[in-house]
Amino acid sequence: MLSLAGWAYVKLPYNGGISICQDNCSDDSDEKLTFESFYNLAEIMDSLITLFTDRLGLNRDQFDTFCAQLKVKSLKKKEHLIREGSVCNFMGFVSSGTLRSYVKNNDGEFNNDFYFDHDFVSAYTSFLTRMPTNCNIEALTDSTIHYISYEKLNGLIDHDNAFLKLSKYVSDTYFIRKCKRETSFLKHSASERLERLSSLYPEIEQRVSQYHIASYLGVKPESLSRIKLLTYINK
Repeated sequence: MLSLAGWAYVKLPYNGGISICQDNCSDDSDEKLTFESFYNLAEIMDSLITLFTDRLGLNRDQFDTFCAQLKVKSLKKKEHLIREGSVCNFMGFVSSGTLRSYVKNNDGEFNNDFYFDHDFVSAYTSFLTRMPTNCNIEALTDSTIHYISYEKLNGLIDHDNAFLKLSKYVSDTYFIRKCKRETSFLKHSASERLERLSSLYPEIEQRVSQYHIASYLGVKPESLSRIKLLTYINK
């Protein structure tokens, strides 16, 4: 993690820069970033710097401009980042914590994604289309999200179309995740899907309950227990 002394290049505006949103992800209710919160930004900002400079080819000034538009939302366990029927107005980055995305029908809730440290988090179809989302995003642990609003991001793009690289990267990330999940359900067994999930997120079983993992894999919790037992026996 970067030390606080390593933050000399981050140009926060004089009147506050990054702020903390305590309510919904909107510009209506926020507080200025505290010293402690700023210090805790080091790891997520290090990840974003690498993304901007190494992956996207953007420069430090563009990174600073982006950072000046970020806000922060803190979620308690079981609190929702967004609910079905709302229009998603944010593109977020998980600074810390674990969240799940799920859809509901008459038969219950069904997980379709998880978000861990340094993942993008958004109801992205709603973010792009400006239509109400059919998904819910809930914190499975106390979590902190750094986010930029739809209006702020598009304002950056209008000012400098180099920020389209960021939008494309996020869109590509979501598209690839969606394709991999759909292909996995068509091609792989539940046991193989569990193996791939555990490989992608080695700590998932310490951070997510078996019930939620089973839902994501499309099996019952008792079936997941049998799959894990058989996997252990066959090793």
